[in-house]
Amino acid sequence: MKKQQVKKKTILVIEDERPLLKVVNDKLKKSGYDVINARSVDQVFDVILETNGLGIIAASNIRQALDHLEDLEQVDAIWLDHNLLGKENGLDFVKKFKANGGRWNNIPIFVISNTEGSKTIKSYINLGVSKYYIKSNHRLDEIIKDINLSLEYPKTNKSAKQ
Repeated sequence: MKKQQVKKKTILVIEDERPLLKVVNDKLKKSGYDVINARSVDQVFDVILETNGLGIIAASNIRQALDHLEDLEQVDAIWLDHNLLGKENGLDFVKKFKANGGRWNNIPIFVISNTEGSKTIKSYINLGVSKYYIKSNHRLDEIIKDINLSLEYPKTNKSAKQ
């Protein structure tokens, strides 16, 4: 009898602090997840596409662009910091990501940040993130447990501030 292989879930981790990114990455991998890392909004959406003067989009490396899009298609949940490298922050990411519609609207997003402003938190909740955590108030194991539950029971996933 052939044993059916279970596909690992993939978490996209968007965190600008390298040491924290490494710790989160290692912990998620030990928890059985595949992980895709990014440190900025541009890094997530940058598939090395360029526009020429005629407005035609051309990829400088089509294989890399297709591989990147395929990786994003496999994302099951997102770990997101608010403050990121570059001009855009986590809110900008959520707006762009949700703008794709369809399946993208159903991927749980967990914001883990030091930003405690109620206006910022309310903006994330209004955009439909799954949970918002203040980094200093929550242990890594606790957040990963919530991600596990969200992926195991997606219908009970509710937006909430933690």
